[in-house]
Amino acid sequence: MTEPGGYRLERDIEAYLDEASALHGAIFDRPWSRDALQDLLVMSGTDGAVILSGAREPAFAGFVLFQCIGDFAEILTLAVLPDHRGRGLGRILMQQALECARDTGAAKLLLEVQDGNLPAIQLYESLGMTAFDRRRNYYRTADGSHADAILMQLFFDN
Repeated sequence: MTEPGGYRLERDIEAYLDEASALHGAIFDRPWSRDALQDLLVMSGTDGAVILSGAREPAFAGFVLFQCIGDFAEILTLAVLPDHRGRGLGRILMQQALECARDTGAAKLLLEVQDGNLPAIQLYESLGMTAFDRRRNYYRTADGSHADAILMQLFFDN
C-alpha cells in the first residue's frame, strides 16, 4: 500500500526484525532485542507492520507491534526513525493496528506511553484515545531516573 510522501506500509514485519530491534535500541532506554521481538511475534494474536521510504530501494522508517486477543488489543511498541518523524508515519502505523484490532473484534485498544512523550500522547489523543491510569516510576531512563507510564485506551464502536 503506497502512502503519502513516497512511503509504503508493509505487513511483513518479520523481514525487518533486525532494523526494528536496532531502532528500538536507539530510541528506548530498555530496548527489545531481535530475539525478543521474534518471541513476541510467535505469540497468539501478535502482529505488526513496517513503514518503508522510497520505491526503488525501500528503506526501513518505522514499525508497530500489536496484539489482539479476543475483545482486547494492545499496542506493544511503536517507533519511527528520528529522520522520518513529523510526516504522519506514526499515525499510519497506528491506523493499521486499529484496523487489525477492529477486524479481530476487539472492543478496546490499550497502550502505555512514557509521561512527557508529548508527540506520542498528542498522536494517541488525536486518534480518540484517553488516559485512564498511571503507573508511577514505571520507566527507568538512561540517567537512572524514573518516569511514569500513562495508560491510554480507545473503545471501539463495533
